[in-house]
Amino acid sequence: MTTHTAIRRLADLTPMWLAAALGTSEIADFTAERIGTGQLSESHRIAVRYAGHEPGGPGSVVLKVADDDERSRRTGVALGLYEREVRFYAEIAPLLSGPVPECHHASFDRQTGTFCLLLGDAAPAQPGNDIAGCSPAQAWAAVRALGRLHAPALAHAGVTQTNWLNRPSPINAAMVRSLLPGFLERYEQRITPEHQTVCERLAEAFDAYAAATDALPKGLAHGDYRLDNLLFDLDDESHPVTVVDWQTVTVAPALTDLAYFLGCALRTEDRRRLAPELVRAYHDELDGALDYQQCVDGLRVQSYFGVMMATISPMLVERTERGDDMFMTVLARHAQQALDLDALDLLPRA
Repeated sequence: MTTHTAIRRLADLTPMWLAAALGTSEIADFTAERIGTGQLSESHRIAVRYAGHEPGGPGSVVLKVADDDERSRRTGVALGLYEREVRFYAEIAPLLSGPVPECHHASFDRQTGTFCLLLGDAAPAQPGNDIAGCSPAQAWAAVRALGRLHAPALAHAGVTQTNWLNRPSPINAAMVRSLLPGFLERYEQRITPEHQTVCERLAEAFDAYAAATDALPKGLAHGDYRLDNLLFDLDDESHPVTVVDWQTVTVAPALTDLAYFLGCALRTEDRRRLAPELVRAYHDELDGALDYQQCVDGLRVQSYFGVMMATISPMLVERTERGDDMFMTVLARHAQQALDLDALDLLPRA
């Protein structure tokens, strides 16, 4: 992985910069295509044409830079999201054998908010769609991949003792309570009374939720394990899923990622039907790092994580029509998962 000077936006990309990042001097030119729907970062697929007769490197790579929207950029810097992803690829990814893309360049400048990654391209794998939901086959692949990602950190404490992974969460009761009224006012016509109650109960009893979370087994959590961040190629049996967007990686209850995926990626009727078997499949991939009941209990507590993220995130990033549709879709799924698991019983009334 190289660490030469970062670039701020796609327009700054040059054949010379690409050549240095990829360790070759034979790049003639390139083309770029915007991919993904991130609201804190931009991702572009870069198709590379080499000057020599034989390719001097990969045929395509993915360039990821901070979003041009100033509010989104400030959020990425203030919450440490850009720095986390760069350090993940530089320090943690080499220790994992899971479905993580190769990294050719990773850099971050806190003063300017400049953030840049050059990653291996998982094409022909395609991203999932949070709004549409996933197929059962995609769910099986994603859950098994998650178990393989979690197992090393749960079994070996060295990964989770890394200082920058153990920073206190910027999300607290004060933040949740301050943002919720504006969220409910903005989206009041799109939230059912039952799901609004879930949001309000979580805000009221956030400290109790945080205490329950602290008691769960900790591991390396992706923090945003949802379909928009998963690339699927189910025809590739050895590598059916590639996991991207590691801006929220942290030490947290491992079941955070599983609860978030099940509550967000699966349509409610599919989750109700498939979740017990998917939890078992995740547990089997952990190779004894957690027992099955710990998985079940952690899933119930962390069903609130998705509710929290769906209410906070839209108030911190640039608002878009597609973003509104996504947040409302996943909020409904997460809130219903909490209700289905009787998770309201975990929260004391104010």
